[in-house]
Amino acid sequence: MLEGLKKPAEYDHSDNLRDFLVRLYGNTAVLNLRWTDHEQFGDTDIITEQRATETYVKQNGSWLLIAAQVTNLPVNFRKPVAADPSLYRDYVGEYEWHPGITDTFFVKDGNLWSRLGQGEDADVEEYLPAGSDSFFFKESDPATITFSRDAQGHVTGYIFHRIDGQDIHIRKLK
Repeated sequence: MLEGLKKPAEYDHSDNLRDFLVRLYGNTAVLNLRWTDHEQFGDTDIITEQRATETYVKQNGSWLLIAAQVTNLPVNFRKPVAADPSLYRDYVGEYEWHPGITDTFFVKDGNLWSRLGQGEDADVEEYLPAGSDSFFFKESDPATITFSRDAQGHVTGYIFHRIDGQDIHIRKLK
């Protein structure tokens, strides 16, 4: 199978196959693996992280592929834009995701952070500027957020732009 994934030398700049896991169940085998795919488009190298699961059945001494599934993994390749950290104080405050679940934005070491939830279960994330009132997560989700302002310029909430195109409107409590 690995031989079949090799690309011709003229455009093979390493797929980095890794994280192999094979489970055998009698005459059935399930393979799971991850790789990084590089594709050249003009002068741009597009990088895609992928994970695949394949199911094989042994018939007449040979393994027959009966099902395969490949998924692109969300990886954040965004680069932050220049921003004035003094403006981050506009975003400081508490925002309500659900009744009883708040997202608290704060500034730490000149960077914008949030804490979703409370206690040890809280999810703490650093945000990097993507544009005017827009940010993205430094480490995890490839989603973005855009803060909303009223006519006087006060922050009233933010919109969480999910990677699948859906938007969640979050209102500012204080």
